[in-house]
Amino acid sequence: MYHLNDLKLAIRIADLNSISAASRELNLTPAAASAALKRLEQRLNCQIFIRSTRNMQLTEEGKLFIESSKDAIQILEIASNTLNNNNDQVNGDIGLSVPSDLGRNIVSHWLEEFLSATPSVTMTLHLSDHNSDLIEQNLQIALRYGHLADSPLKRRYLASSPRYVVASPDYIKQHGQPNSPAELQQHRLLNWNLGKNKQHIWKFQKDNQALDLNIEPVKTTNDGALLREWAIAGHGIAYKNWIDIAKDVEQGRLIILLKDYRGEDLPLQLVYLQTEYPRKKLRIVIDFLQQKFNQFSQQYPCP
Repeated sequence: MYHLNDLKLAIRIADLNSISAASRELNLTPAAASAALKRLEQRLNCQIFIRSTRNMQLTEEGKLFIESSKDAIQILEIASNTLNNNNDQVNGDIGLSVPSDLGRNIVSHWLEEFLSATPSVTMTLHLSDHNSDLIEQNLQIALRYGHLADSPLKRRYLASSPRYVVASPDYIKQHGQPNSPAELQQHRLLNWNLGKNKQHIWKFQKDNQALDLNIEPVKTTNDGALLREWAIAGHGIAYKNWIDIAKDVEQGRLIILLKDYRGEDLPLQLVYLQTEYPRKKLRIVIDFLQQKFNQFSQQYPCP
């Protein structure tokens, strides 16, 4: 196959009847232009021009090739302009997957702000604590907690979100509060678990020493939003990501326990399908979410 630039050069040589004039117009040296033309003729296995000291004359094969090439170039330019215009448009639907608690209590409210500012965009919000398959579910962006495995997806770090042990003031008033992870076993524990394995582990660190606590919960759910509701309602003690509970702690609905023990740190990341030239509407949504999480982290810094 031949290079598109070589094809454009041949067309300009035919139009100008001069290889030197065409090379100047395309910012090429005469030697580079001659080499490109020779390369094109070799790949076509035919002679396009008859050279003379004064001009360049098209052969019969050259006339057929150049006329067809002009049509092809025009079609390619129309397609390219159509694609560029489409990529620059900020309209259409964007599919976004978000963990349930984060989506219901924070991101969904932010999206109202975004949609008000960009009414030509619609949003499909998929709430799930499972990692959604973007291609299979026709989604473009996903927010995910944790250290992600290598994948073809591109990613952007959004915020740090360590886990904290929390309970409501009513629960603490009735049952007291633990002073160490070991004392958690004496309390009603609420747990989040997606897998089939019933072994529930809460991870802690103190003075650079790791501690894994195998708990026995009274309630387990695969929905992070429900787990948060249980904790606020006083059903027990939960182990939750900071972003999910920051407002509850700030407003007194939940209280952080075991402050000397730092829970597992799960960064929040945004992932999207790998593409070198993401559409403008996708870039705008990604930048919007990055800005909102930056503001959130400044307003609600980790304790």
